[in-house]
Amino acid sequence: MFSVFGICALGTLMFLSATIYAISMNHTASARRFLERGVLRNAAEDGVRLAVAKLNAEPQTAAKAETATAKHVRLLDGASGDAKYTVYARKKDGKILLLGIGAKGAERARAVGVAREQDGTYAMDHWER
Repeated sequence: MFSVFGICALGTLMFLSATIYAISMNHTASARRFLERGVLRNAAEDGVRLAVAKLNAEPQTAAKAETATAKHVRLLDGASGDAKYTVYARKKDGKILLLGIGAKGAERARAVGVAREQDGTYAMDHWER
């Protein structure tokens, strides 16, 4: 009788420990995805900031962005840390929308900044969320 009770108690403990292990692994995976998403978003935002600097430094890039009214135009590619980014531009309502896409493997994150020309230079007007 005590053997059967001991085996049932051991089975219950094994089930509880397996459940705790699964919850812990799920929590760890969730935290890892959250951190990776932050890295990708930072890479996308870095790309947008660099695109604004490139608009100010290179007149041909600014002209390319200014003429992108019908569809988006790829402005630049690069890397920020482990993540890569690509920035696209499109002019709409007198502003230039800059879409930065951060990528690492199959994961992607986006950031959209709106640049406005003021006195011959481009500056970030606001970020789209």
